[in-house]
Formats: sequence, C-alpha cells, structure tokens
Amino acid sequence: RYTTLLIIACAMLSSCRSHKKIILNNGKCLLDFKNARTLTSNLKTNEFKFDRLNAKFSAETEIDSSSASFTVSLRMKKDSLIWMSISKLGIEGARVLISKDSVKLVNRLKNTFFIGDFAYISKLVNTELDFEMLQSLLVGNSVEFYDEDEKIKPGIDNCQYTLGTIRKKKLRKVMEKGKELKEPAQSIYMDPETFKVARILFYEFAPERSFNAVYNDFKAIPDSPQQFPMKMNYTIKAQKCVKMAIEYSKVVLNEEQSFPFKIPENYEQVTIKEQK
Repeated sequence: RYTTLLIIACAMLSSCRSHKKIILNNGKCLLDFKNARTLTSNLKTNEFKFDRLNAKFSAETEIDSSSASFTVSLRMKKDSLIWMSISKLGIEGARVLISKDSVKLVNRLKNTFFIGDFAYISKLVNTELDFEMLQSLLVGNSVEFYDEDEKIKPGIDNCQYTLGTIRKKKLRKVMEKGKELKEPAQSIYMDPETFKVARILFYEFAPERSFNAVYNDFKAIPDSPQQFPMKMNYTIKAQKCVKMAIEYSKVVLNEEQSFPFKIPENYEQVTIKEQK
C-alpha cells in the first residue's frame, strides 16, 4: 500500500488560488499583459532554490473509495537524492531512497523491498516522470511536460498569469464540443506579484487523463527570504481518481544530512505489476 501511495504521489500535478490578487476598486483584476519570454524569466527567477532541504509533512490520500493518512520526513539534496521516511502513529512503515536513475523502497510492514527506476514508474503511472519533475513537485516549482521547442502562449486567467501550450479559448472550445487534440495540453498559472507557481494543469485527450494540484499558504522559510507553499493538493484523473493533500509543518534549508537506507537480509524483493 505504501508503495502505491508513493508512486501515485510522484505523478501528480497542482492547482491553487493566489494568496493576494491585484484588483481595481470595482473588484476587477488589473494585470499588464506580459509576453511568454518575460513570464518564463520571472518564473525561473522566483522558483524555490535550495541545496539541501529537510522537511516534514502530513498527507491524506484518496484512491477511488479508499483513503489513508500518514506523515513523511523528507530530505533532499538538490539534483541528487530524495529520501523519505513514511510513518503512521509514530511507527515507520516504509523508507524510500530516490536518485536520478533508481527508486528503492523498503516496506517494514510486509518485510519486502522494491528496486526500480523512473522509466518503470513512468509506465506504471502512464506519464513521463523523472527526478527533476518529482523534485519540483515537492517544492512547488514549475513542471513542464511539453517539448522545449514547443511554442508557449502567455495569457491571464482568474487574475493570474498563465503559460500554456494551447490558448484558453481554444481549449474550452475543444472540451465543450468534445473534439480531440492530438497533443496534450498544459497550463502553468502563477501569482501576479510573486510569480510563484500557483497551478499546473496537464490534460491529455486520448486517453483522457488529467493532473492538477494546489500550491497555497506560502510562508517565509527560517533564515531565508524565500516563500514556500506549506499546503499542496494533488489530483490525478485517469482509470482511477487519486487525490493527495499535503501540509508541511517544517521546512529547513542547508542542515547537515544523512540518507540512511539499508535492506535487511531477510526481506523479500517484490515487483510492481503494471496496470492494464
């Protein structure tokens, strides 16, 4: 069960509302239009930056009709390692160590372990996923599923700046008339004042599936001028509907770290079957 929850959590994207909006006296938004290059530059300049991160969060998940809750101790070394200790009621149930080319998990409840890679997990969750994407999702940075040479369209929606692979009006027409697009569509929403990621929406028409998540409750990190989204809500809609709500209680930068991970000799190796 811990394995399923972790893998699903890796694939989810985000959606949220801005903590503060720029408005006129009549209640309407007043945002100056910005081109894609400017928005992309602002997005990158204001992304959350770290070398080492230690954190703790609580998580609630819902997969169709089943639900679960647990706490996670998280350690990340940028572009290198992601370590998680997953517990419930103070008892560790699973430990995970993720690098750019491997995913390792020890399930202490069943005395089993799993060793795989992102290519396998991408097949399991039916979307391209890599270390950089997972790392970005955990700190509220931008995640791009489109190709680098794809033309990105700027826009304004719900008092937020947007970058997307398809214009909002066209996307709405396609969805309302039931027509299909050959290529997936993605939109990134950002706060108009901080240019922090507020929402990332990914939609694919055939097969129909979507990713959506919420980044909000931005707070200052101790000994850092940066803002961090303390609450995140992820949703994936495909063959199953999966939801995960995360609330961080601790985020600390640049502390000394260790990444303890040992597979007991009596544990049995397991594989994760692909969903057909």
